[in-house]
Formats: sequence, C-alpha cells, structure tokens
Amino acid sequence: MSSETLLTSARRPGRPARGTEGEATQRILDAAMPIFLAEGFEAASIDSIVAAAGISKKTFYVRFNSKADLFEAVFLRFIDECIPTIEREAGHVGSASDCLNRIAVASLKVALTPNVIAFQRIITAEAMRFPQFALTMNDFGQSRLHSLIERCLEQAVEAGEITVPDIRFAADCFLNLAIRPPVDRAVLGLERAELTHVKRVAVKRAVEFFLGGCRP
Repeated sequence: MSSETLLTSARRPGRPARGTEGEATQRILDAAMPIFLAEGFEAASIDSIVAAAGISKKTFYVRFNSKADLFEAVFLRFIDECIPTIEREAGHVGSASDCLNRIAVASLKVALTPNVIAFQRIITAEAMRFPQFALTMNDFGQSRLHSLIERCLEQAVEAGEITVPDIRFAADCFLNLAIRPPVDRAVLGLERAELTHVKRVAVKRAVEFFLGGCRP
C-alpha cells in the first residue's frame, strides 16, 4: 500500500464543496502537525486542530475517521517530504564507502532534527495503544531507507568491492551500526538532536568498520 493510498483510506465518504476537498485536507494537515509536535498525541485535541484549520468538525470527519487517522496522515506527509533528500544522496555514483557515508550522513541530517525526534517520541509513547503508528514509520520510512542501503550494497557486490551473502541482513547491521544509535540517544534526551562534526567522524568510522568485515 502506498502512502497516498493510506492517506486516502483515512477519509470517510462525504460531500465537501466542489474544488475544496484537497484544500481543506491540506489545511487540516498544516494545522495538526505543530499541535501534535508541541502537545503530543494524547493532549492534542480535534477541537484545537479544527479551530486552527478554520474548519468545522463535520468537515474534519468527512476526511478523517479519528485523531489517530489524522496523525498517521500528518506523519506520512512528513515522511514523504523527508525521504527524497536521502534518496537524492544515494543516487550518486561512487565507491561503497562513499555511498554508505552519503546515505548515513543524509539520514542523520534528516533524523537529528527537532520534528523527527518529536515524532519518534510520540510514536514510542503511543506504541501500546496505537501500534499502527510504528508500523507506518517502518513501512513508509525505515523500509525505504533500508532499500537504499541494500541497493548500495548490491552495487558494491557487483563491482567486486565487497562480498555479502545476505544483503538484507547486512543492510540491517549497517543501519544499527551507523544510523540508529545517535537517533536513539537523541530520542532519549541523552544527546542534542544535531549532526555534529563528532557524529560525522563516527559515521566514517562506522562505515570503514562495517566494510572491513565485508571486503574479500
């Protein structure tokens, strides 16, 4: 299922004014995102969101079944705005070291920002009640990043730079080694959500450490 399909499936049948369907939905999404990020999922109210969007509750419920559906739609739109930046970096031709370093740095540039960290904290806090939030993050965010790493590794294998018997497992190992740790520390409040020189150096070291175990 595409992110566009999931956004569409969040809407209920209704009869909004002709020509205003997309505009009203965008106004809801625009109004909801800062409220969710500032107040969290639980504290954010539909009343405050519709007031900020300048619409009625009836208009809201024509488009979304619930606050949870709205949150998923907001998060999906946010993912779709973030991922292309990483995909562009992954598209450049280069060595395995260059490719993995570009993907990791581009990923951390996106992930180590206040909005991404806030979303991750909300999704973690609501994981028991709304496991679909984590599934959305995985299916439409992390899985796309995983695919970029896999493609990079496949190209390196074809070029004879590395030998990897299980590309998917290797991609997961790289993700856990170079990208997830600084993001997890930022989510927990152990480090600032920013890509520092020290973290860039750590990425380079992680890339070389990883490739050291993959080279023939």
